[in-house]
Amino acid sequence: IRRTGTRSSLTMLGIVIGVASVILVLSIGESAERYIVGQVASFGSDLLMVANGPKEDLRAGAPSPFVKETLTYQDYRKLKSQPWMLEIAAEILQSDTFIGRGESSAAQVLGTTSAELTLADLRVSEGRFLTTEDVDARSRVAVLGATLAQKSFGKENAIGALIKLGTQSFKVVGVMQPSGTKFFQNVDEQVYVPVTTAMDLYRRKYVFLLSMKTSIPLSDAKRRIETVLRDLHHVEDPKNDDFHVHTQEDVVRSASMIAGILQILLGSVAAISLVVGGIGIMNIMFVAVTERVAEIGLRKAVGARPRDIARQFLMEAVMLTTIGGLVGTLLGMALTWTAIFFISQAQEGWTFGISWKGMELGVAVSCAIGIVFGLAPAYRAAALHPTDALRRE
Repeated sequence: IRRTGTRSSLTMLGIVIGVASVILVLSIGESAERYIVGQVASFGSDLLMVANGPKEDLRAGAPSPFVKETLTYQDYRKLKSQPWMLEIAAEILQSDTFIGRGESSAAQVLGTTSAELTLADLRVSEGRFLTTEDVDARSRVAVLGATLAQKSFGKENAIGALIKLGTQSFKVVGVMQPSGTKFFQNVDEQVYVPVTTAMDLYRRKYVFLLSMKTSIPLSDAKRRIETVLRDLHHVEDPKNDDFHVHTQEDVVRSASMIAGILQILLGSVAAISLVVGGIGIMNIMFVAVTERVAEIGLRKAVGARPRDIARQFLMEAVMLTTIGGLVGTLLGMALTWTAIFFISQAQEGWTFGISWKGMELGVAVSCAIGIVFGLAPAYRAAALHPTDALRRE
């Protein structure tokens, strides 16, 4: 191996790339799963959400991309009036042009209610948040996220200033404290307006989501919410529900399932390069057998047995794949750290972590490939007759 260093390095390259790819893909997949679970869990385990459309079962097939909107503002009011309801928010999310002090930028507009402050665990830095009166009166008031307020007004006081969302003017009544990313949205760059105002502004008849906390156990609350909404939507058979209620645990379970499926898919694709690398090693070892027939013939002439020759070439193949696996592991760790670093710069909340499953799989498979793809060249070398080998040379 040392004598033919360049050829050995090129032979190992396929294994290095394959192992590094497996570790990179599985590590990023696990980091993504931790990020998703962390985002969902940040709202607490007692949060219930009602979304449009029937519940999709991932095991039954791919969810439909077209969801019929059915949740109304009246659904929100009815649920809010229930004695077991503690907090409830009706939400609409819309991208729009934000204009402040004559400068325009893209922003996410969240139409919501006063309960958003408690449900999303937000804090007001200056002024106040939206009130029930704002929602009932359909007031043109807005609360700015910390980053958006800093970009638009700098050190100036934004309270009382006029801004525009699209072509409509709003009065700023509050500025939020920095909160980072929550539920995959950078809340520091959001604009909060009353949900009724957002429905008027964007001509919406339905709300996007209902979020709530209740004073009763989640299972009981889920059943009562379904009963109330079925009565409002005139649904008699639960199979015909045009909405679905889920808890944080449901979201975490679904997110983990999706992440697991993606890891298997991407890991399988990355593993193909390991097989390709194994085929490359087998071809190189066949070439080595052809080039070293004199060595094989001489060894056999002085007493080497066929299994000694087979063991020699098999050990070479295993060493090449093992060294390639170790180098690929180090490369995979370095690539994972680099990838997570750049991802975390664009999206807060990502943490670096190495998939031990990926490391074990990569090294184990690389060793197994060395054995499997090294057997044929090894047996070919062992089968050479010493007289024929010396004469061929």
